[in-house]
Amino acid sequence: MSACAWALGRALAYATATAIVAIVIASFFSGADAERFATTAYVAALVAALILALKWFVRDAPASGSRRAKGPIFPAVFTFTSGVGALLMLGAAFASEPGSEVLAVAACCGLVAAAALVRSGAIASANAKLLRGDRLSVATRYAVVAAVVALAARALLGNAGEGVVRIAYTAVIVATVAIAASLIAPTPTGAALHRHYERISNALRAPASARIFARTAQYAVATAVAGLVLASVVPQAYAERFTTTAYLATLFAALGIAMTWRLGSGAGGSATVVRWPRFALVVAGLLVAGAGLAFSPLAEALAVCACLYLIGAALLKSSSEKAAAA
Repeated sequence: MSACAWALGRALAYATATAIVAIVIASFFSGADAERFATTAYVAALVAALILALKWFVRDAPASGSRRAKGPIFPAVFTFTSGVGALLMLGAAFASEPGSEVLAVAACCGLVAAAALVRSGAIASANAKLLRGDRLSVATRYAVVAAVVALAARALLGNAGEGVVRIAYTAVIVATVAIAASLIAPTPTGAALHRHYERISNALRAPASARIFARTAQYAVATAVAGLVLASVVPQAYAERFTTTAYLATLFAALGIAMTWRLGSGAGGSATVVRWPRFALVVAGLLVAGAGLAFSPLAEALAVCACLYLIGAALLKSSSEKAAAA
């Protein structure tokens, strides 16, 4: 009950401050802007009234948050003002949507409940239970939880939560793949896949892997830039294809940069050397392949898998050459 009382007290402070600041801001505007902030103040006042009613039921709970911890006051003030500012912006953004008041109140109640659960340690306890077992079991549990949360959010948000359904579908696919992998793991096929996984893991620890990912980042950045340039000059029918190619290349650029930073520059400065004829030919091939396959999600997924396979093959080849040289 102490965690619930603490969460309600913090929510009451945020709701009261948001209502007051929204009313003050609404007095300086006119028209639609003033109406948005007035609606935000109305919703914040309604949430504050609901919180006061809930606090009446937990009034005998020990208020563990009444004593402030000693320390600098600036972080607490900055956090509080940032939270109020975020609530104001979100309230003003969603105030123009019809029927958004009910969703806003439900979202605020959900945030209060989440804060109480975090404060009480229930989230940490649930996370510890989800982390039990091997990696496939953990991935399956997290994917199922993500799918359930996404479907619940879709039911709560209605038509506004259509994008959340994709998260649920993705989580279901991840859970299905994890369950299939757990079933395949005890078989000879699973043992072979595990050996390949160990080979790739060992190859990632090799110094030459940083050079491979640095080269991947170079190709991906060049492909993304070239794709955006082509998308700005070609007709609309082809611009979308090159834009999709640039988007996928940006993901691989992020992967290459992150892995290069994670592994370190074990290959010296040789990774920055660019052989322009070959480099331009590879970038042109990636652009043509990306534009040709950017017509369906399945084709895009196959293209991503093919690029990941090429990166893995390069890592394994580099590791084998190093082993043969040794």
